[in-house]
Amino acid sequence: FKDKYIRGLAMKKRPLTYVSEHLNLPADIACGSCIVTAYGRRHIYIENYKGIIEYTSELIKIQGKNCRVLVKGKALCINYYTDSDMRIDGDIKEVNLID
Repeated sequence: FKDKYIRGLAMKKRPLTYVSEHLNLPADIACGSCIVTAYGRRHIYIENYKGIIEYTSELIKIQGKNCRVLVKGKALCINYYTDSDMRIDGDIKEVNLID
């Protein structure tokens, strides 16, 4: 009984942490944070974003759940996007995460 009670308290206090620990998931993924993956200097994949704030050929600003992602470069373009992920192509010079 005591073991079930303690597990129940853990779930009530911090459910995302509890789930991420027990499923061996990184906490960032469990809480839906933006995931930015760069493949060289030509392609970037962004997952779990909320919206596009600004889009020019030299700057793309993306709103995530917990931060903003700024991609700076030349000839930037959004190759494709869905409700949950996108691919940015171009000559990527900088990627910044801003709280």
